[in-house]
Amino acid sequence: MIFRPDRTLEFPKLTEEQLQKKPLTGTELKALMIIALVFVGFFTKDFHGLDYSIVVMAGVILILMLNVVNWSQLNEKTEWAVTFMVFGGGIALGTAMGYSGAAEYMASVFFPLVDGKGAILLFVGVGVFAAILTNLMANIAAAALLLPIAIPMAMMSGINPVIVAMSLGMFTSFAYLLVIGCPPNVVSYSFGYFKPYDLLKAGLVALPVGVLVLAVIATKAKGVRLLTY
Repeated sequence: MIFRPDRTLEFPKLTEEQLQKKPLTGTELKALMIIALVFVGFFTKDFHGLDYSIVVMAGVILILMLNVVNWSQLNEKTEWAVTFMVFGGGIALGTAMGYSGAAEYMASVFFPLVDGKGAILLFVGVGVFAAILTNLMANIAAAALLLPIAIPMAMMSGINPVIVAMSLGMFTSFAYLLVIGCPPNVVSYSFGYFKPYDLLKAGLVALPVGVLVLAVIATKAKGVRLLTY
């Protein structure tokens, strides 16, 4: 709707040589091994206690040590300033909102507007607020902040809190408005193909559509209403 594709463009067809199956090279095997180790590091965080960022940076160091990618190529292709400054700024802003109480104050002003107004309005209200908040702070922090508020509201309205919690987890992933909303936005922006305003234009359409669709699905979910005895 916002950036209409050129339907006359076609991908170049693969040659017979490209279609032939070839054994993996040593460099490709090393790359797959490093990726596998990073994933293992993600899933064993409770065992080793290292933060995800340390696991990722360890993978980057392994890539350089095993000569999968050389430093000059990595440095040239990576927008370090954008990644650290823009996303770091988003983390700092979210932390400040959390510690200062600004986010809780916003929630205390917003949530009474939808409390007791029915399931669909509650889901839409929670979704809109969560989607806006997740563009200003990390989605994990946004979910941790909103769950203790949304769950009691849902229970007082007779709505299954499990469905509210699952929905909130998805609502806080709707970081469609700002570059600092989530790491994929930052990575995509660093390649220079679009401006922050372009992301905002698309997000202003995608965000309300996503919130509304998810809210409707949540209200139709089996067991949305708690059983009362």
